[in-house]
Amino acid sequence: MILGKTTDTSGLTKVAELSDELQPVFERAAEKYALCDIELYFVFRCLPDEYGRKSSVRHVKAEKVIYFDQTVSEDRYKNWSVSKQRHALSHAFYTCLSEKMKKYKIEHLNTEEFIADMGVWLKEIGWLQTEEEAEQGELDEKYGP
Repeated sequence: MILGKTTDTSGLTKVAELSDELQPVFERAAEKYALCDIELYFVFRCLPDEYGRKSSVRHVKAEKVIYFDQTVSEDRYKNWSVSKQRHALSHAFYTCLSEKMKKYKIEHLNTEEFIADMGVWLKEIGWLQTEEEAEQGELDEKYGP
């Protein structure tokens, strides 16, 4: 398994930087699921609402790639703290990944185990926090720990 990503964001939010936090998760998934001949490629877009761009997923069997195009609202994210952006982005990412991966039959992949592993690994990097944890992070950003 190969996992990769890119971003399409302005400098008004931290979406690009937050998506970089996924690197250790991607490395662990690639190592554990090395027998899976599939690439999961994620595009993180943070765009103005007026663009009307929606998230989508596309499986290109000939290339053995599933493209996840994750779009979030620049209009909302630009007004949020880093902690709140991380909370929203991480939950949007995991929800999309969980729901969409269930639709595909991938050789040598136990989808339920993969989704569970991703949840554990995301929490290890500070993603998938509860709202309370994100709010505490917001206070720490503002006033210090």
